[in-house]
Amino acid sequence: MILLLLVINLAFSLILAVPMYHSLKDSFGQSLAGERMAKGFDYLWWEEFRDEAQGLEETFSPSIIGKGAILNNLEGLLMMRFFGLPPIVLIMGLLYIILHTFLAGGILSIFNEQDAKFSMKEFFLGAGAHFFRFFLLMLLSWFFFCLFPIISFGILGSVLEKVRENAFSEVTPFYLSLVFNAVVLFLFLFIQMVFDYGRIKIVTEESQDVLKSALGAFGFVFKHLGSTLGLFYLLFTVQAVVTIVYILIQGLIPQSHFWGILTAFLLQQLFIFSMIWIRCWLYSSQMELFRYLR
Repeated sequence: MILLLLVINLAFSLILAVPMYHSLKDSFGQSLAGERMAKGFDYLWWEEFRDEAQGLEETFSPSIIGKGAILNNLEGLLMMRFFGLPPIVLIMGLLYIILHTFLAGGILSIFNEQDAKFSMKEFFLGAGAHFFRFFLLMLLSWFFFCLFPIISFGILGSVLEKVRENAFSEVTPFYLSLVFNAVVLFLFLFIQMVFDYGRIKIVTEESQDVLKSALGAFGFVFKHLGSTLGLFYLLFTVQAVVTIVYILIQGLIPQSHFWGILTAFLLQQLFIFSMIWIRCWLYSSQMELFRYLR
């Protein structure tokens, strides 16, 4: 199942990767810019490319290379900067979320079987059977994903701004900014966790009432706050450790020749495979916890 999810993820990413490849290839042409980019980032070429970039090309920058991609995406999520992305990227991001919602139905359907065995037929039947309710649950979750950050930005953001105005150095605002981002990240993860249990309630109880399932998920989480948070952050810590190890190893691989690039690509796919594995591990563990505590 995880291998299937990896292939689907890779196929989806090619929708954006192939056009970007052709844009870069056309820009490099027969110049030495391509060779310079292989050895290190060519800022002179990039400035010219950026001035003429349109749509997807606007997202190409030094920050998407190596560990910068992970950190850049995390910062964009916490600061809600994704609304400034080109329309094509926003559309593809939306389609990716909808695809993930569809696949989540298949994953949880497999785990819900008494004798859990993977088959393509059962996976896609489960994905299709639960998609509409999962889709409505996803729309409901967006309300909270937008509400909590707006509140936190309004309260914590104003405090942080006052501290910046009156601070004698950048040290205090820096640490307060870290705390602010940690709070926003916690809220994002908390909402994700609650709606995970909402999906689990729909699958295990065959519930047709999406709103009731969401409210029940909130009630379940707050009733068993220690257990649900403990499980979630245990696997979140595993995910963080795997990410750090990936970043450190990737930085050691020279990517100025074919075999180095191929090795880096395979390592990247192994990392994504691990992220999918951990996500499925979380789903199965949350389902077991839900059954046990219920």
